[in-house]
Amino acid sequence: MLIFIHGMWSNADVWKNYIKYFEARNYPCKAINLKEGLNLKEACFDDYVAKIRNIASKDDILIGHSMGGLIVQKVAEEIHVKGGIAICTAPPKGIKFGNFGMTLSSLQYLPKILLKKPFKPSYSFLKKYILNCIDEEEARKIFYTVEAESPRVAYELAMNKISVDERKVKSPLLFIAMKDDKASPPEMVEKVAKKYNAEFVVLDGCHWIFKEYEQVAYEISKFIIKLHE
Repeated sequence: MLIFIHGMWSNADVWKNYIKYFEARNYPCKAINLKEGLNLKEACFDDYVAKIRNIASKDDILIGHSMGGLIVQKVAEEIHVKGGIAICTAPPKGIKFGNFGMTLSSLQYLPKILLKKPFKPSYSFLKKYILNCIDEEEARKIFYTVEAESPRVAYELAMNKISVDERKVKSPLLFIAMKDDKASPPEMVEKVAKKYNAEFVVLDGCHWIFKEYEQVAYEISKFIIKLHE
């Protein structure tokens, strides 16, 4: 099964085009809503990891975007899966975020984090770092679909707290970066890929991979085919 894992401020619905693509090619698919059933005031990154770890098996392929890419790495550290694909991944501990400006901009949300208040980013933040290749009208539509995120999870990612022992990761991994990504720049994603001696590709686009998805889906499908050879 292909298990799709969304990023921060998102939900499983973002994967609908990918699921149509892969189901048309006879791959069973499941997209997970990470926040479902959790108290967002208290939820931590490991709660999200546990949700995937508890359903994934050695025959499954994990596909994660942004924070979901880091979840792929963490699950692959803890259990053996058939393979993992991390797209525009957030970095594990030891590899700094590639955009210092984004890190500074994130400080505006520190009061929410300290008060344990789930929060959504502003439109200007999303447009600058996540939706920079999306036109204004479409970006506004996407903004209205974003969901509040756990303040604890936001803190763990912003402070680069999630460590992964690459020596424990035995599953083959693919890392996909997007050329104009302002949140997870290609040079940062490449460093993450090198940590695991994993495959790495750069495609055209930005952090939001859900509108123009065909090229990303094609790279995923090539990797999946190799896993089954």
